[in-house]
Formats: sequence, C-alpha cells, structure tokens
Amino acid sequence: MGEIDIAFTIYIIILVIGLFIGYRYGSYMIRKTGLFFPQLFIAGTIVIAVDIIATIGWAYFSWGTNEFIFIIGIFLGLGSMLVSEVLLITILLIKRKNMIKTFNDNYLNTL
Repeated sequence: MGEIDIAFTIYIIILVIGLFIGYRYGSYMIRKTGLFFPQLFIAGTIVIAVDIIATIGWAYFSWGTNEFIFIIGIFLGLGSMLVSEVLLITILLIKRKNMIKTFNDNYLNTL
C-alpha cells in the first residue's frame, strides 16, 4: 500500500467514526432527556463537523500530490457526509419510539 492508499483508508475510517459518534450521542441523549429533535440536530451537527474537519485534512494532505486525487477525496467526503446524515436521521427515527419509551420508563420510576 502506498502513502495515498493509507491516507484514503484513514480518511474513510474517520468519516465512519463520525457517524458512529453522532449516533451514540443522539441515542444516549434521547434516552436521557426524552427530547428527540434537539438531540437529532446536535448529533447531525457532530457528524457534519467531523466530516468537514476530515475533508479539510484531506484537502491539506492531497493538495500537492495530484489534482484528481484531491477532487475525488473532496467528493468522497461530501458524499459521505450526505449519506451519513441520511443514515443517522433514518436510524434515529426508526428507534425513536423505543428510546422515548426508555426515557418514560426511567422517568416514571424515579417519581
């Protein structure tokens, strides 16, 4: 594997980790607070921030190597950000009732 292959691999891993962090935050805080849309917004912002930081890092790395690799990396980052946001919203919407039920069960037990 060359240097660019390793950089692409690390770049993709960081993008996937951003989705995982956003999901973990969103699911934990929805179960903790019972607020769905504010926590979904914050989780989505976390995913966008991680993806933008990774894309900027990729731009700094690949700027001097090859224009084609630079452009492909930027499109990969933007496409991954879009897919990550759609996946995050879809997964949290599917699991919303279960997370709200967990919050209600925990809240009613503390009263």
